[in-house]
Amino acid sequence: MKKIILGLLVLVVAAGATAMLWFNNQIGDTGVHKEPVVFEVPPGTTINGMAEMLEEEELIRNALAFKVYARIQNFSNLQAGHYQIKPGMDMRAIASTIFSGDVIFPDTITVTFPEGKTLDDMAAILAEKTSHTQEEILAVWDGEDFIQSAIDNYWFITEEVLNPDLKFALNGYLFPNTYNFENENVTPEAAAHRLLQEMDKVLTKYKDQIDSSEWTVHEILTMASIVEYEAIFDEDRPIVAGVFYNRLENNMRLQSCATLQMALGIHKPIYNSQDMAVNSPYNTYLVDGLPIGPGNSPGEPSIKAALNPESHNYFYFLSDIYNDSKTYYSETYEQHLQLQNELLR
Repeated sequence: MKKIILGLLVLVVAAGATAMLWFNNQIGDTGVHKEPVVFEVPPGTTINGMAEMLEEEELIRNALAFKVYARIQNFSNLQAGHYQIKPGMDMRAIASTIFSGDVIFPDTITVTFPEGKTLDDMAAILAEKTSHTQEEILAVWDGEDFIQSAIDNYWFITEEVLNPDLKFALNGYLFPNTYNFENENVTPEAAAHRLLQEMDKVLTKYKDQIDSSEWTVHEILTMASIVEYEAIFDEDRPIVAGVFYNRLENNMRLQSCATLQMALGIHKPIYNSQDMAVNSPYNTYLVDGLPIGPGNSPGEPSIKAALNPESHNYFYFLSDIYNDSKTYYSETYEQHLQLQNELLR
């Protein structure tokens, strides 16, 4: 019995020594960065999420080791902002810097761009928090020089955005999210690049699927923007996307109210027959196939739905906007009309 206990103690000590050796091997400097790095902790970031980001940016060797260290040290207060990570800082020094809350830009502003906003909407949102007007921001974002630089610098932006009939070339390309910017003097160019970089991250996750798709990125974002507008709940997005793809495959017009928003330049809770007759390359009540481009900035669930539509036989849908906003689907127009009579009377 004593030998068994002794053997177990030896195993425990050996396991502890192995774990300690592993941990010590993970805390050192990665040696990757030779210049100071500005690391951003976005609003709402968790410690686990931040650990993964630090490893992804090669600032630490191992995210798990960071999580363990943070728990041992009882670190819990995580302040959003920008932190300077200097060359040679090991994992412990990085943790100390970040959990101290010593942000390098104390005048940091936080700007939230909700899903489903148009480019001019997003310019107005940024203008509220910065020293620039909506008109100044939009002049840059929709200017020839910036558009060309975006084409040159981002794999997912092509010359499709140069179509002169587009209301805004980069509409739908700036990813909606919450962002930290250095201060209210952030330039429109810098802000847009931050949003484009985020879109790059999102689309890169699906790049293999995009490359094998029959649709271009521009077309995928166009469909995603329609889904963003039409679907109220995330669980409905793949189903709604499936409805529109079914219509395309059967040479039916999309007839989406989402496209009327861009065609008319205004949002209305209900569109009438006069609205549906407006002459515009965005109006899918008149044009065949997809509209000319995205009508808004879709979130990732809508992008994912556009890439992964649900397979079914629905061609129509209707949301009960007067009650619980539940969406109902129909295979035939007769079924759709019956639902209209039941829900909208």
